[in-house]
Amino acid sequence: MRQAILFVILLLLLPIAVAVQDLLPAILPFQARILLLPVVFCFGAMALPLVPSLFFALATALVQGLVLLQIESGQAELGLTVPVVFFLVWAIVLQMASEATYGTRWEVHALGSAMVTLSLLGVEFLVLCVKRGGFPLEMTVLLRIVIPSAASLLIAPLLYFTLRKIVPVFIEEAPLPQKPNFSR
Repeated sequence: MRQAILFVILLLLLPIAVAVQDLLPAILPFQARILLLPVVFCFGAMALPLVPSLFFALATALVQGLVLLQIESGQAELGLTVPVVFFLVWAIVLQMASEATYGTRWEVHALGSAMVTLSLLGVEFLVLCVKRGGFPLEMTVLLRIVIPSAASLLIAPLLYFTLRKIVPVFIEEAPLPQKPNFSR
């Protein structure tokens, strides 16, 4: 029941995160934007079981694809295919990380948020470079990719502890499984 409540809360947070990130001011001097959608996605991908996590990845891909939808010369520059594949792959990777660390941990969530943000912006940049032709790799472009990733690393614990208080779906205080002892 708690996971169903968490799933609904996270689905409601997706459009709210997009709206809030659009209202936040850019980080000066490079006009880098703070991205909240990858932070919400990482929490959902780690806190939910595998099948709901994959559905949540599809919902996140739909929201992200609609945000990035831009028509140039009668064709969409970034369609829905790239975000769907991207978020499904990351959902599986984050599920494995959650299993490896015996549950959702704030450190893994923060690191995952930074990695998802970094790879999301990097993939978008590469796809646009391929579509438009040319590869304008400058320091400003790199900083517009790295700064939001660092910001999501710092923002992720706030979301983690807030959602953990609202819907406690995991017990972090449980002891880790004991390693087998082969001594006599």
